Amino acid sequence: MFKFTFKQKLQAVILVSIVTIVAYASVTGPEPRYTNAPGDLGNCVSCHDTFHEANVGSGSVTIDNVPAVYEPGEQYTLVVTVQQAGRQRFGFQLTAIDLDGNRIGTLEPINNSTQVNPLTGFGNRQYIQHSESGTFPTGQSSRTWQFRWKAPVDDEGVVRFYISGNAANGDGTNQNDHIYTTSTLAESPTTVVTVELLTDPEGQVLEPDTHFLIDWSATNISNVDSYELRYSTDDGATFPITNLIFSTTDPDVTEFDWTVPDKFSTNARIRVLAATQAGSAVEVLSGKFTINGSGATIPIITGGQVKGNKLFVFGDNFVNGSKVYMDDVPQKTKNGSGSATKLKVKKAGNNISPGQTVILVVHNPDGTVSEPFEFTRPL
Repeated sequence: MFKFTFKQKLQAVILVSIVTIVAYASVTGPEPRYTNAPGDLGNCVSCHDTFHEANVGSGSVTIDNVPAVYEPGEQYTLVVTVQQAGRQRFGFQLTAIDLDGNRIGTLEPINNSTQVNPLTGFGNRQYIQHSESGTFPTGQSSRTWQFRWKAPVDDEGVVRFYISGNAANGDGTNQNDHIYTTSTLAESPTTVVTVELLTDPEGQVLEPDTHFLIDWSATNISNVDSYELRYSTDDGATFPITNLIFSTTDPDVTEFDWTVPDKFSTNARIRVLAATQAGSAVEVLSGKFTINGSGATIPIITGGQVKGNKLFVFGDNFVNGSKVYMDDVPQKTKNGSGSATKLKVKKAGNNISPGQTVILVVHNPDGTVSEPFEFTRPL
């Protein structure tokens, strides 16, 4: 029979003790400063030997019920959820700090599934986290915790919540767990930025190379980091960087003399976006207007073909974002192999019987529309 030496027995006892301590620390709550907040020691990957970085698994950590703008002195019940299919136990740690990294407000448990760590971090910040009884799933491969955040009595500016979550495999060790992180913020009454467009071209027809004064206003401009103006030719669906009108980091600049480009669109809109020093953004859109440029590309349908359950529409001047309408009903449309002369409509072939005639129309994102085309599926 194989016999252990005294030294081997001692090493085994020490190893078991270490594993037991690690597992116990995991279920009873992590050490402070692992929320991924600036000034913390990192996130839960630091203590869980996961062999990878955070946020690479199929799960997530989320926080809900955070107010967009908090009222000083009010209490809010926040909800944190960690989920991942097939995981057995879950944990989290959260802190609430201002833009300087200091504690803001007060975190409190409302049941025995969470606890406030008795140790604090940089800026006297608090940490609320799972308790031992709060590690077991409460849903299908997930765990949700509720706790209270009391807003400061006085307006102390933006609060940002940082969360690190653990989707553990439940083997009692710190091995092969998945870690997730996220953050969100709540503005205060003195930091929330709102934007209003004072000049709106809604309903107007703007000619190329003419001038239109874009005038806007913003509240709490001391919290404005920058403004950016862009225009859209597809009714606000996209605002590409190529459609940049103007940008500035001067919060006092609230107007710009726009030279209308030589483009055509009956679905144009202007967007004013204000980025805040807290990292959030707020935007306002103009009403829909027309740019009467020469860049119109009127789509033209020249034919169609049914293959299996797909309908292919052939023609000219199809662009990225073109959409086929069949008998006035919009269809799920894709450009065929990046072509500007062919569009693919999935499953539309199932709705056209042999010998049946349908009316096809193509709408381009700039608002141009093809002439109706009668397509009859061959017998």
